[in-house]
Amino acid sequence: MKSTIKELTYYRKNLNKTLFVVILFIVFNFLPKLSFSQTFSFEFDNTPLSKALTEVAQKTSIRLSFDSELLEKTKISQKISQSDASEILTILLKNTGFTFEFKYDTYLIYKKQPVQLEVTKPKFKTLTGIVFDKESGERLPYATIYVWERNLSVSTTVEGTFSVRLADSTLNLIQIKYLGYQNLDTLINTSRTESLLRFGLQKKSQTIETVNITGDKLEMVDFSNEAGHVVFNPSKFVDLPNYGETDVFRALQLLPGISSFENSSQLNVRGSSADQNLVLLDGFTLYNLDHFFGVFSALNPNVIKNIQVYRGGFDSRYGERVSAIVDIVGKSGNQSKPQFYGGVNMISGNLTAEIPISKKLTLVAAGRRAYSDIYSTWLADELLSDKLGQTRRLPQPDANVITPKFFFSDYNLKLSYQITEQENISFSTYGSKDNLNSTSNNSNELGNIDTEDTNEWGNNGLGATWTKQWNSKYFTSLQAGHSGYFNNYNNNTNITFSIVSSDSTVVIDNERTDIINEQNELIDYFITLRNDYQLNSGNKIQYGFSAKYHQFTFYKDASRDFVYDNLKSSAFLYTGFIQDNININNKFSVKPGIRLNYYSNAQKFYLEPRLAASYSAESGITLKIATGKYYQYINKSSTEQTYGYNRDFWVLADGNVNPVLSSNHFIAGFSFDKNDFYFDVEGYYKTVKGLQEYLFFADPEQRNNQNQPPGTTPFSSFISGTGKAMGIDFLAKYEGSFFTSWLAYSLSKATRSFDEINNGDEIPSNYDQTHEVKWTNIYNYKKWNFSTLTVFTSGKPYIQSSSKDENFNTTRVYKRLPNYSRVDFSMNYNFSIKNINIKPGVSILNAFNTENYLDIYTRVINFESGTVNETNLIKAQSLTFNFFVNFRF
Repeated sequence: MKSTIKELTYYRKNLNKTLFVVILFIVFNFLPKLSFSQTFSFEFDNTPLSKALTEVAQKTSIRLSFDSELLEKTKISQKISQSDASEILTILLKNTGFTFEFKYDTYLIYKKQPVQLEVTKPKFKTLTGIVFDKESGERLPYATIYVWERNLSVSTTVEGTFSVRLADSTLNLIQIKYLGYQNLDTLINTSRTESLLRFGLQKKSQTIETVNITGDKLEMVDFSNEAGHVVFNPSKFVDLPNYGETDVFRALQLLPGISSFENSSQLNVRGSSADQNLVLLDGFTLYNLDHFFGVFSALNPNVIKNIQVYRGGFDSRYGERVSAIVDIVGKSGNQSKPQFYGGVNMISGNLTAEIPISKKLTLVAAGRRAYSDIYSTWLADELLSDKLGQTRRLPQPDANVITPKFFFSDYNLKLSYQITEQENISFSTYGSKDNLNSTSNNSNELGNIDTEDTNEWGNNGLGATWTKQWNSKYFTSLQAGHSGYFNNYNNNTNITFSIVSSDSTVVIDNERTDIINEQNELIDYFITLRNDYQLNSGNKIQYGFSAKYHQFTFYKDASRDFVYDNLKSSAFLYTGFIQDNININNKFSVKPGIRLNYYSNAQKFYLEPRLAASYSAESGITLKIATGKYYQYINKSSTEQTYGYNRDFWVLADGNVNPVLSSNHFIAGFSFDKNDFYFDVEGYYKTVKGLQEYLFFADPEQRNNQNQPPGTTPFSSFISGTGKAMGIDFLAKYEGSFFTSWLAYSLSKATRSFDEINNGDEIPSNYDQTHEVKWTNIYNYKKWNFSTLTVFTSGKPYIQSSSKDENFNTTRVYKRLPNYSRVDFSMNYNFSIKNINIKPGVSILNAFNTENYLDIYTRVINFESGTVNETNLIKAQSLTFNFFVNFRF
């Protein structure tokens, strides 16, 4: 009881410290906003009207929308001293030929129109446009274009193109929004506008000379009206606390419903394993997502332009996975000038180059490499020690001592060619590789154990994308490419032990060598065609086709004498889909869809119906639901805790021993969005069939000693079962001009059931966590960026003991690791030397040095004289500092 009170007191102190820091953030943010009614004075002498309006907007903190190029031609000379914004604008616009109107919380400045004597029914005109980065020319995918007059919103395609239907011969206020960029409000006169609109947006992180709209939010994460759909801003990742590298997937773990693990950057979404997520980079699949034992992901954030995350209930465009989708679009490159940026930290270095080869051809090249095999800093040594070593393990007398040598590398290349304004082609390639070499020495009362352990794994991909906006209604995307994954593992263990004779007079020294070899390889080739057709303003049809070829191998043995498995398989997957996006008055939207697959290994068709709907009220409340059927044809088979980092392996379904995985999703929730505040709640329930586990005897000789005829006893077996996951995800978010904060909480339960394990009783999923709380804060003050991260999770389950009979019927005892909590801090500073922007920073990880435990590795070694349980219980990161420097020129 005293221990419990002590722990509660300790956590309360940590929580109080965190609250104190966050309160300081809020005070610093809000105090400057407290102001009283005041008189504003202006003096303009032959000043361009656009410049005068910009000064008025900045001083009075009002929203203005105007055509800066048009107003720049008009010069004014005025002295103004007023407290009311409308009076200031009235005086300012006098005798200029311009007037204003206050609509949608914005002052619209436009040219006076002659009085219309006749009222005619307006005709409509369909316009196409492009949204791009104003400085680099980079196209911005999935930007939002909102037409105020029609209460209508549309989004850009993956190439930043869009079409919108406007009333002809009228002024239309249009707002263009993209996460991480300044909002752009503009007036469109359809009678004077060409068919192609071009909107250049300015990044928020850069200083700009002309500001049309003031008071933009410091946005990092955006939730759409679709259930489970989230958009992330990759440019703000660097401001979060990190373990050495800015990380994409660790940032995504801060969202509700995506579990946070210190020792892994993989995405476990709503109780599911990471292999049940489809991760796409420019159309090709990424199978391996971890670098450095999962400390951060294998994807370089410098090459990312946009991230779309679907935590379930995703529509018919996506398939092949039963849990979640992460769709990543890579940068196309700066079209204006060469740009170089990168960074160095205590683990690795990285460099990215964006080079405009010509007006239409651009190149993006990026590379990263850890230098821990050449020179290992104290942070790299400590992280390695934390994952497998002695300094972070629980005090077990038989625990192994491992001194690993490790490094990783990855590269990205993308070549983009702009054939026309509305037609583009690009080529992308990606590769990553991790190398781990572990040696160990362990002694106990039974003898000595010397182990050499090597593991090499990696991922590669190659893709080509062609897109074309044929006209205002029709868009096509064609992608083709290849993906691959490999994992090669070898463990050579030399055991020296002594046997004492029955009369205790003779001691016999013996030596035995155990060798484990394991290889897993995946290769796929694919082609995908997608089409968007805007049937009318309320209906957009999306349809497409794809074909994919999978090839898979898995080999596992023990000393070459016992071959557990030597599997090879290949299969074709053919897919067609169609869905309709129905929008009624921009309040009620329905997205029915269907996906049909033919899988050659099972020689069966698989039908996947999908449905999503949402209703948005004027009060800011949005109701949303989603449901669907999902199939997966390649997945990872899990194993009990064993040696080696990559303990699970990929298997291609055959419809029999390795079944096709299937899942049903049911999601319902609501959100509330008002000014700077956003609140979101989603409840979910999903079932899964075809889950797999791989059971094997740690010592094949033990299998042969069970009175079975030689040659007839398999050493391993695949078993399949079912699972379910349910829970509620909450998110409360505030986004202001200088401060953003979100609090995520998840209450969930995930279980599995196998006839061969515990007589079919429910057992916890590997990623079952009852409670999870994540609190993220980012504050910008001039050139400084500050952030805090607070994490609390329930302990995840692990297998304490396991036993099998001759038929692989297994009995397991599960326990849970202690609850996990920590607080991280980070700060960085931006400054420039000539044309070089430099950002040094520091992250303080586990700032209050909370004691946590995060994983366990076990292995059973059988001797004639007894059995040794070799155990590594891994302690989490203690108080740690990481220093980094990023640069751009």
